[in-house]
Amino acid sequence: MSAPLSGRCIWLTRAAHQAEPWARALENAGAKVLREPLMAIEPPADRDAARRGLAVAADADIVFATSSNAVQAAWRLDPGFAPTGQLYAVGAATGAAFEAASGRPVARPHGGFSTEGLLAMPSLSDIAGRRAVILAGEGGRTALAAALAERGAEVHKVALYRRKWLQIEPERLAASIDAVDAVIVTSGEALTHLLDQVFATNADALAARLAECRLVAPSARVVKQANQRLSWTHAPVIVERIGGDAIVASLARVWKGDRQ
Repeated sequence: MSAPLSGRCIWLTRAAHQAEPWARALENAGAKVLREPLMAIEPPADRDAARRGLAVAADADIVFATSSNAVQAAWRLDPGFAPTGQLYAVGAATGAAFEAASGRPVARPHGGFSTEGLLAMPSLSDIAGRRAVILAGEGGRTALAAALAERGAEVHKVALYRRKWLQIEPERLAASIDAVDAVIVTSGEALTHLLDQVFATNADALAARLAECRLVAPSARVVKQANQRLSWTHAPVIVERIGGDAIVASLARVWKGDRQ
């Protein structure tokens, strides 16, 4: 039986240090993978402030990890970091990384892996007066902080890394979009950055070609952040438990449906 993604070219925009497991899964399924990251991960601008924030997190009632990058950055800054409160993660991969680093159970949503799914967990309905710390990158997850504060929690956010948005030369950008059948983005910020670069070229044909690609994203919320800027020819492929194998299965199912 032929590989399910044979003959397809897929653009993986994930940061280079995280891309390989997904790339291998796609290649094992027969796809050609274009590795062209839209961002890189760098240390926080204020490392001392980040370390002070981790000291607060160590004794907090609740600690949230918003990404695998946040988990990795926390233990890089403080290898002895040992939070004692309840631990939560936004998604499956983040939860697994948080459990491995802390050696403790980590709660995460069973349905959609998103801020909304996290906030819907019954254990977070009554948190008034509790200290909650969010481990994150610079910017982002403001909705989570605001919602926790509305519920009466004392909220602290620790910026543990920063995203460096990468610029792609216009010729390379055009060649990349022309070559691929699908584009994988992992956040609304990444999708917005991609569209910013496309529209900066003032090339309507390039935007139209991108719109013909299958967009793969981890949630409908990610797509909505940029939904008004581009009319996608096909419905975006939402992979809530996003990972290499899940993306392969979702794209194989979609493209099989296209052939029928």
